[in-house]
Amino acid sequence: MENKHKSLGWGKISDNGAEIWDDNPIFLRDRVDYKDWLKLMFYPKKFFLYKWIKKHKAKLRRDFIREPFRVLDVGCGTGAAVIDLKKMFGRQAEIVGIDVVRLQIELAEKKITANAVWAQVGCYDGKRIDWPDGYFDAIYTSDVLGHVANVPAWLAELSRVLRTGGALAMFAESALGRHAYLRRYLLARGLNIDPHSEFHISLYSKAKLRELVEDAGFGVKKMFSAFWLSFLVHPDEFYEKLQGQKKFFSLRLLNKILYKLKRKLHPYSTAAAELYGLVEMLTLGRWLEAQGYVILGRKK
Repeated sequence: MENKHKSLGWGKISDNGAEIWDDNPIFLRDRVDYKDWLKLMFYPKKFFLYKWIKKHKAKLRRDFIREPFRVLDVGCGTGAAVIDLKKMFGRQAEIVGIDVVRLQIELAEKKITANAVWAQVGCYDGKRIDWPDGYFDAIYTSDVLGHVANVPAWLAELSRVLRTGGALAMFAESALGRHAYLRRYLLARGLNIDPHSEFHISLYSKAKLRELVEDAGFGVKKMFSAFWLSFLVHPDEFYEKLQGQKKFFSLRLLNKILYKLKRKLHPYSTAAAELYGLVEMLTLGRWLEAQGYVILGRKK
């Protein structure tokens, strides 16, 4: 069943001041096949996160697997990843999504129904996850850690509900790394390009992120940074804040040209930019320290 729902978009602010994170699922058909996995190449963060959980389930099947396979999406937004994960792992899998914003959960419930899958979503307080110790086989969480006030306690709670050996598939926002040359240049001159800066309260370096995750009881297997050349491939991320400046004439001019060119050539330009992101992660991602990291790990 194809989903006709139009996304509200990323980073929209609701009437009560909460930031709404909305997207549509990648997998639109009832069954996930090789065409869907090829499509996933244009979603580089999810490519690594989804593949890590899929690989983990395959490992459990070789060793010992209990049924059903259980996955928790922490900070599920309006349910796109919940739907994708349900379609990936089938009817027998137990997929649960939780979020602190009630409006997002209400939208997720509607989206799940529209996509003809069964999955459970619900609100939580951002601190206590209402599931027993070691209940889940895998945890998926993306673009959440930077919004958490007490990161060590939050990570410890994720560790508590994950079984020993369970998979952690996370994308975490971060402080600007040493290779984020242009963003650091602008920040040093008073311009923060982060489009969600008012909501990001916990941003750490790559080394500190690894330390926090490991202190919570996870072994970090891989960390990837993405979109080092974001100024070139994602000029829309810079556009609103940069074009509102009177200084940085050369950068503003180049950004405007790239922004209009990308819009004119959309969707081909967007697809090319995302595919570049995947290639960059596969080749340079382990060594780059830019902004934001895919973290793949397992509970010790």
